[in-house]
Amino acid sequence: MKYKMIAIDMDGTFLSDDKTISKENLSAVKRAINSGVKVVVCSGRVPFLLKPILKDMPEGQPLIAGNGSIIFDHNNKEIYTADIDRDTVFKIIDILRSKFGNVYYHFFNGDIACAEKFDMTIKRYYERNFSVPRENRVEFNIVPDSKKYIERNNCFIRKIEINDKNLDLLMEIKKCLEKLKDIEVVESGEDGIEITKKGINKGNSLEILARYYGYSKEECIGIGNDGNDLEMIKKAGMGVAVSNAKRYIKDVANYITEGDNNNNAVAEVIDKFIDISA
Repeated sequence: MKYKMIAIDMDGTFLSDDKTISKENLSAVKRAINSGVKVVVCSGRVPFLLKPILKDMPEGQPLIAGNGSIIFDHNNKEIYTADIDRDTVFKIIDILRSKFGNVYYHFFNGDIACAEKFDMTIKRYYERNFSVPRENRVEFNIVPDSKKYIERNNCFIRKIEINDKNLDLLMEIKKCLEKLKDIEVVESGEDGIEITKKGINKGNSLEILARYYGYSKEECIGIGNDGNDLEMIKKAGMGVAVSNAKRYIKDVANYITEGDNNNNAVAEVIDKFIDISA
Protein backbone atom coordinates (compact mmCIF):
# COMPACT_ATOMS: atom_id res chain seq x y z
CA MET A 1 0.00 0.00 0.00
CA LYS A 2 1.25 3.47 -0.91
CA TYR A 3 0.34 5.66 2.04
CA LYS A 4 -0.56 9.28 1.28
CA MET A 5 -1.24 10.71 4.74
CA ILE A 6 0.23 10.20 8.22
CA ALA A 7 -1.66 11.46 11.27
CA ILE A 8 0.62 11.76 14.30
CA ASP A 9 -0.43 12.28 17.89
CA MET A 10 1.82 14.67 19.78
CA ASP A 11 2.05 14.05 23.55
CA GLY A 12 3.45 10.61 24.29
CA THR A 13 3.97 9.84 20.60
CA PHE A 14 5.85 12.46 18.56
CA LEU A 15 7.06 14.47 21.53
CA SER A 16 9.57 13.13 24.03
CA ASP A 17 8.66 13.24 27.70
CA ASP A 18 10.38 16.64 27.94
CA LYS A 19 7.97 17.91 25.21
CA THR A 20 10.69 18.28 22.56
CA ILE A 21 10.91 16.88 19.03
CA SER A 22 13.91 14.68 18.32
CA LYS A 23 16.10 15.46 15.33
CA GLU A 24 15.42 11.97 14.00
CA ASN A 25 11.63 12.36 14.14
CA LEU A 26 11.73 15.80 12.54
CA SER A 27 14.06 14.61 9.79
CA ALA A 28 11.80 11.64 9.06
CA VAL A 29 8.74 13.91 8.83
CA LYS A 30 10.57 16.14 6.35
CA ARG A 31 11.52 13.11 4.25
CA ALA A 32 7.90 11.97 4.17
CA ILE A 33 6.66 15.41 3.13
CA ASN A 34 9.33 15.68 0.43
CA SER A 35 8.10 12.35 -0.96
CA GLY A 36 4.58 13.81 -1.32
CA VAL A 37 2.98 12.46 1.85
CA LYS A 38 0.83 14.80 3.93
CA VAL A 39 1.84 14.79 7.60
CA VAL A 40 -0.96 15.76 9.96
CA VAL A 41 -0.37 16.95 13.51
CA CYS A 42 -3.30 15.27 15.27
CA SER A 43 -3.69 16.36 18.86
CA GLY A 44 -6.05 16.76 21.76
CA ARG A 45 -4.58 20.21 22.29
CA VAL A 46 -6.39 23.32 21.10
CA PRO A 47 -4.68 25.04 18.13
CA PHE A 48 -3.08 27.77 20.27
CA LEU A 49 -1.25 25.19 22.39
CA LEU A 50 0.20 23.62 19.25
CA LYS A 51 2.00 26.80 18.18
CA PRO A 52 5.32 25.94 19.89
CA ILE A 53 5.30 22.56 18.09
CA LEU A 54 4.19 23.81 14.68
CA LYS A 55 6.97 26.39 14.52
CA ASP A 56 9.47 23.53 14.19
CA MET A 57 7.40 21.57 11.68
CA PRO A 58 7.46 22.04 7.89
CA GLU A 59 4.81 24.49 6.75
CA GLY A 60 1.88 23.71 4.49
CA GLN A 61 0.53 20.63 6.28
CA PRO A 62 -2.99 19.94 7.61
CA LEU A 63 -3.89 19.99 11.30
CA ILE A 64 -6.41 18.17 13.49
CA ALA A 65 -6.83 19.71 16.95
CA GLY A 66 -9.08 19.42 19.99
CA ASN A 67 -9.45 15.63 19.58
CA GLY A 68 -10.91 16.14 16.13
CA SER A 69 -13.22 19.05 16.93
CA ILE A 70 -11.39 21.36 14.53
CA ILE A 71 -9.63 20.63 11.24
CA PHE A 72 -7.41 22.91 9.14
CA ASP A 73 -6.18 22.17 5.62
CA HIS A 74 -2.64 22.78 4.34
CA ASN A 75 -3.44 26.48 3.79
CA ASN A 76 -4.54 26.88 7.42
CA LYS A 77 -8.15 27.12 6.26
CA GLU A 78 -10.67 25.87 8.81
CA ILE A 79 -12.60 23.13 7.02
CA TYR A 80 -14.48 21.55 9.91
CA THR A 81 -15.47 22.38 13.46
CA ALA A 82 -17.85 20.84 15.99
CA ASP A 83 -19.07 22.30 19.28
CA ILE A 84 -20.75 20.49 22.14
CA ASP A 85 -24.39 21.55 22.40
CA ARG A 86 -24.69 24.15 25.15
CA ASP A 87 -27.47 22.31 26.97
CA THR A 88 -25.20 19.26 27.01
CA VAL A 89 -22.32 21.33 28.36
CA PHE A 90 -24.58 22.48 31.19
CA LYS A 91 -25.70 18.89 31.87
CA ILE A 92 -22.05 17.87 32.19
CA ILE A 93 -21.33 20.71 34.60
CA ASP A 94 -24.41 19.86 36.65
CA ILE A 95 -23.33 16.21 36.91
CA LEU A 96 -19.82 17.16 37.97
CA ARG A 97 -21.19 19.54 40.61
CA SER A 98 -23.87 17.26 42.01
CA LYS A 99 -22.04 13.93 42.00
CA PHE A 100 -18.34 14.81 42.04
CA GLY A 101 -18.40 18.07 43.99
CA ASN A 102 -14.85 19.32 43.97
CA VAL A 103 -13.46 17.73 40.82
CA TYR A 104 -11.37 19.95 38.56
CA TYR A 105 -12.40 20.63 34.95
CA HIS A 106 -11.61 23.26 32.37
CA PHE A 107 -12.68 24.39 28.91
CA PHE A 108 -11.47 26.93 26.38
CA ASN A 109 -13.20 30.12 25.30
CA GLY A 110 -11.22 30.69 22.12
CA ASP A 111 -7.60 30.67 23.31
CA ILE A 112 -8.52 31.39 26.95
CA ALA A 113 -8.50 28.46 29.36
CA CYS A 114 -11.31 28.67 31.93
CA ALA A 115 -11.78 26.81 35.21
CA GLU A 116 -13.57 27.32 38.49
CA LYS A 117 -10.47 26.71 40.56
CA PHE A 118 -6.73 27.18 40.33
CA ASP A 119 -5.52 23.59 40.16
CA MET A 120 -4.27 20.79 37.87
CA THR A 121 -3.93 21.95 34.23
CA ILE A 122 -4.59 25.63 34.90
CA LYS A 123 -1.88 25.56 37.56
CA ARG A 124 0.49 23.88 35.08
CA TYR A 125 -0.27 26.59 32.51
CA TYR A 126 0.53 29.25 35.11
CA GLU A 127 3.86 27.62 35.98
CA ARG A 128 4.70 27.05 32.31
CA ASN A 129 4.07 30.70 31.46
CA PHE A 130 7.20 31.72 33.36
CA SER A 131 9.44 29.70 31.04
CA VAL A 132 8.02 30.35 27.56
CA PRO A 133 7.99 33.41 25.27
CA ARG A 134 5.10 35.80 25.81
CA GLU A 135 3.41 34.80 22.56
CA ASN A 136 3.18 31.20 23.76
CA ARG A 137 1.82 31.93 27.22
CA VAL A 138 -1.64 30.61 28.00
CA GLU A 139 -4.20 33.18 29.10
CA PHE A 140 -6.57 31.76 31.69
CA ASN A 141 -9.58 32.82 33.73
CA ILE A 142 -10.69 31.50 37.09
CA VAL A 143 -14.45 31.88 36.85
CA PRO A 144 -16.84 31.64 39.82
CA ASP A 145 -19.60 29.98 37.78
CA SER A 146 -18.83 28.25 34.48
CA LYS A 147 -22.43 28.17 33.30
CA LYS A 148 -22.94 31.91 33.82
CA TYR A 149 -19.58 32.64 32.18
CA ILE A 150 -20.46 30.53 29.12
CA GLU A 151 -23.84 32.23 28.75
CA ARG A 152 -22.52 35.74 29.31
CA ASN A 153 -19.65 35.31 26.82
CA ASN A 154 -21.60 33.18 24.33
CA CYS A 155 -18.86 30.54 24.43
CA PHE A 156 -18.70 27.72 21.92
CA ILE A 157 -17.20 24.75 23.73
CA ARG A 158 -15.46 22.12 21.63
CA LYS A 159 -13.84 20.13 24.41
CA ILE A 160 -14.05 19.80 28.18
CA GLU A 161 -11.19 18.25 30.12
CA ILE A 162 -11.47 16.75 33.61
CA ASN A 163 -8.35 16.06 35.67
CA ASP A 164 -7.76 14.27 38.94
CA LYS A 165 -4.93 12.25 40.47
CA ASN A 166 -7.46 9.69 41.68
CA LEU A 167 -7.73 7.39 38.67
CA ASP A 168 -10.58 5.37 40.17
CA LEU A 169 -12.56 8.59 40.52
CA LEU A 170 -11.80 9.51 36.91
CA MET A 171 -13.07 6.16 35.69
CA GLU A 172 -16.21 6.59 37.80
CA ILE A 173 -16.78 10.01 36.22
CA LYS A 174 -16.14 8.59 32.74
CA LYS A 175 -18.64 5.78 33.29
CA CYS A 176 -21.23 8.26 34.56
CA LEU A 177 -20.81 10.71 31.68
CA GLU A 178 -20.90 7.96 29.06
CA LYS A 179 -24.60 7.61 29.87
CA LEU A 180 -25.14 10.91 28.05
CA LYS A 181 -25.92 10.01 24.44
CA ASP A 182 -24.52 13.07 22.68
CA ILE A 183 -20.88 13.13 23.82
CA GLU A 184 -17.62 11.21 23.41
CA VAL A 185 -15.57 10.57 26.58
CA VAL A 186 -11.97 9.36 26.28
CA GLU A 187 -8.95 8.93 28.51
CA SER A 188 -6.07 11.35 27.99
CA GLY A 189 -2.70 11.35 29.70
CA GLU A 190 -2.12 10.02 33.18
CA ASP A 191 -4.77 12.06 34.97
CA GLY A 192 -7.38 13.19 32.47
CA ILE A 193 -10.53 12.46 30.52
CA GLU A 194 -11.71 14.57 27.61
CA ILE A 195 -15.20 15.23 26.31
CA THR A 196 -16.23 16.17 22.78
CA LYS A 197 -19.46 16.11 20.80
CA LYS A 198 -20.75 12.64 19.87
CA GLY A 199 -18.95 11.32 16.83
CA ILE A 200 -16.07 13.76 17.21
CA ASN A 201 -12.77 11.99 17.59
CA LYS A 202 -9.42 11.81 15.84
CA GLY A 203 -10.50 8.83 13.75
CA ASN A 204 -13.56 10.42 12.21
CA SER A 205 -11.69 13.66 11.63
CA LEU A 206 -8.88 11.78 9.91
CA GLU A 207 -11.49 10.26 7.59
CA ILE A 208 -12.99 13.70 6.91
CA LEU A 209 -9.56 15.11 6.09
CA ALA A 210 -8.67 12.14 3.89
CA ARG A 211 -11.89 12.62 1.88
CA TYR A 212 -11.09 16.32 1.56
CA TYR A 213 -7.91 15.39 -0.28
CA GLY A 214 -9.44 12.51 -2.22
CA TYR A 215 -7.72 9.78 -0.21
CA SER A 216 -9.23 6.66 1.29
CA LYS A 217 -8.74 5.88 4.97
CA GLU A 218 -6.81 2.80 3.84
CA GLU A 219 -4.18 5.17 2.44
CA CYS A 220 -3.66 6.72 5.88
CA ILE A 221 -1.37 5.89 8.79
CA GLY A 222 -2.41 6.85 12.31
CA ILE A 223 0.17 6.84 15.13
CA GLY A 224 -0.72 7.25 18.81
CA ASN A 225 -0.45 6.07 22.38
CA ASP A 226 -3.51 7.03 24.41
CA GLY A 227 -7.27 6.73 24.71
CA ASN A 228 -7.96 9.72 22.50
CA ASP A 229 -5.96 8.00 19.72
CA LEU A 230 -8.01 4.80 19.79
CA GLU A 231 -10.47 5.64 17.00
CA MET A 232 -7.72 7.05 14.79
CA ILE A 233 -5.67 3.86 15.11
CA LYS A 234 -8.75 1.74 14.42
CA LYS A 235 -9.84 3.87 11.46
CA ALA A 236 -6.50 4.25 9.64
CA GLY A 237 -5.41 1.72 7.06
CA MET A 238 -2.24 1.29 9.11
CA GLY A 239 -2.92 1.89 12.78
CA VAL A 240 0.26 2.19 14.81
CA ALA A 241 0.74 2.13 18.58
CA VAL A 242 4.07 3.34 19.94
CA SER A 243 5.69 0.95 22.40
CA ASN A 244 4.76 3.13 25.39
CA ALA A 245 1.06 3.07 24.41
CA LYS A 246 -1.61 1.82 26.76
CA ARG A 247 -2.35 -1.89 26.41
CA TYR A 248 -5.81 -1.48 24.89
CA ILE A 249 -4.32 0.82 22.24
CA LYS A 250 -1.76 -1.82 21.31
CA ASP A 251 -4.53 -4.40 21.11
CA VAL A 252 -6.17 -2.65 18.14
CA ALA A 253 -2.99 -1.60 16.32
CA ASN A 254 -1.71 -3.15 13.10
CA TYR A 255 1.85 -2.40 14.16
CA ILE A 256 3.59 -1.68 17.47
CA THR A 257 6.86 0.20 17.32
CA GLU A 258 10.05 -1.05 18.91
CA GLY A 259 10.99 2.45 20.05
CA ASP A 260 8.92 4.60 22.37
CA ASN A 261 8.22 8.32 22.24
CA ASN A 262 11.68 8.99 23.70
CA ASN A 263 13.36 6.83 21.07
CA ASN A 264 12.16 8.02 17.68
CA ALA A 265 9.07 5.85 17.28
CA VAL A 266 7.64 8.11 14.56
CA ALA A 267 10.86 7.97 12.53
CA GLU A 268 10.69 4.18 12.81
CA VAL A 269 7.20 4.15 11.29
CA ILE A 270 8.08 6.50 8.45
CA ASP A 271 11.22 4.56 7.56
CA LYS A 272 9.26 1.30 7.59
CA PHE A 273 6.10 2.26 5.72
CA ILE A 274 6.85 5.31 3.55
CA ASP A 275 8.66 4.94 0.24
CA ILE A 276 10.84 8.04 0.26
CA SER A 277 12.07 7.30 -3.25
CA ALA A 278 8.61 8.03 -4.66
